[in-house]
Amino acid sequence: MFFSESPTLWGITPQLTSIVLTTIIICIICIVYNVKVRNYNVKQPMPGFLVLIETFVGSVENMVVSSMGKKYAKLTPYAMYIIMYIFTGSMLSLLGFEPHTTSLTVTLAMGFVTFIGIYYFGLKVQKFRFFRKYLNPMELIGQFVPLISISFRLFGNILGGSIILGMAYGMMIGLQGSLLLGYNPAGDIWNPESTLKPEYLLAGLNVGAVLITPFIHLYLDFFEGGLQSFVFITLTLTYWGESVHVEEHEDVEDKGLTHMQEQRK
Repeated sequence: MFFSESPTLWGITPQLTSIVLTTIIICIICIVYNVKVRNYNVKQPMPGFLVLIETFVGSVENMVVSSMGKKYAKLTPYAMYIIMYIFTGSMLSLLGFEPHTTSLTVTLAMGFVTFIGIYYFGLKVQKFRFFRKYLNPMELIGQFVPLISISFRLFGNILGGSIILGMAYGMMIGLQGSLLLGYNPAGDIWNPESTLKPEYLLAGLNVGAVLITPFIHLYLDFFEGGLQSFVFITLTLTYWGESVHVEEHEDVEDKGLTHMQEQRK
């Protein structure tokens, strides 16, 4: 992780493992979609998998077009990948993996792409007029706000969910060990000799967590993961859209001013 050392196996952090698995899962989905599209017969009903993907593609494309305009619909694949990247990483927590977005390095890298995109689209559309806003000293200070806010928002929400889940599992292990087995995990967990006791192993079965934590996972991994992926890409498109639409607004004002001057002449 960014602020502290994470347990590693041969130098591989849990977040790196999640990144690799997330990339593999997304690639598999894309390959399966490509194969099904190629083999699809338009005379037959569309399979549910294709309906789901087509709905997802259409929704994301509408989001991109509504934020930046129709000519920027080509950004739809990037927006789709970001949504799938964040959501899939959160869902891996259901399998016992740590979400990759619990590392600030990951979210900061994603936010940096958004930050660079602001300048890219701003300079592409507005040219050097993009820098006129920096005549205001407050703009110079606030230019890094999108980078900080968008990365820390995603990092904080996902990390907070992981901490809550860890506390829930620890609480259930402690309750089960102390109430049912007479085991004191708070006093014995750091004692190497206690790890050989049957009570220690039985407490780790965590029967109570099986009944309670699935509902917490449902909210923090499924709902919160989907929500954060939607929020991240929405903010990204909003920042980029502002850089594009400022020029269009100025062009309308300039044309109107020119038209008024011609009428006066």
